[in-house]
Amino acid sequence: MTSDATATSATSVAEERAALYRERVLDAAEREFARVGYADARMPDVAREAGLSLATVYKTCAGKAEIWDELQGSRMAGLLEAVAAATAGRVGLERLLAGVGSTASYLMERPDYLAMSLRVGTAWASAEGVGVQRTVWSDGLRTIEEGYAAAARAGDVAPLRPAVAAGLVVSALQVWLSDWLRSGQDRPAADVVTELVDHLERSLRP
Repeated sequence: MTSDATATSATSVAEERAALYRERVLDAAEREFARVGYADARMPDVAREAGLSLATVYKTCAGKAEIWDELQGSRMAGLLEAVAAATAGRVGLERLLAGVGSTASYLMERPDYLAMSLRVGTAWASAEGVGVQRTVWSDGLRTIEEGYAAAARAGDVAPLRPAVAAGLVVSALQVWLSDWLRSGQDRPAADVVTELVDHLERSLRP
């Protein structure tokens, strides 16, 4: 093997190791954020949860703000994909409810991410999260507003201001998911989704 090939191989191994460590740190941080919240999470605890030295963690990520933002970005990218798949070909209120249902399902499939989002301690409808989460929540509210406005034009929903309707939808989502998590995930996620969507349909129809 030539020296260039050896160097390339060594670089590849190092990059794979760095990617593996980063994934371990992100997974551990998500559990830690879920356990104690963003404000009280400490990097030594993340390192211990990841099974890595603190020095290795800091070589992988600059700090908890970077970790938080990356978790939010990656999770929300996955959520948007799930919502796009669930709403494809649907219109009006049906599209809006399908989006809400897929959002609830996605979050319940990831209870640590759900818990860390709830632990921020603010109403989701306020879009006052931490770091990039503020942008993510603002974008989500805007998407719901646009969906509600489209449903209103189709005559599917009551004549509410789209911003008010979006707040009601997001608040209901937060209430149902908070209850499910606090109650120890005591019933199937599909039942929670059905209950939430049925409630919203009754509330939003004219």
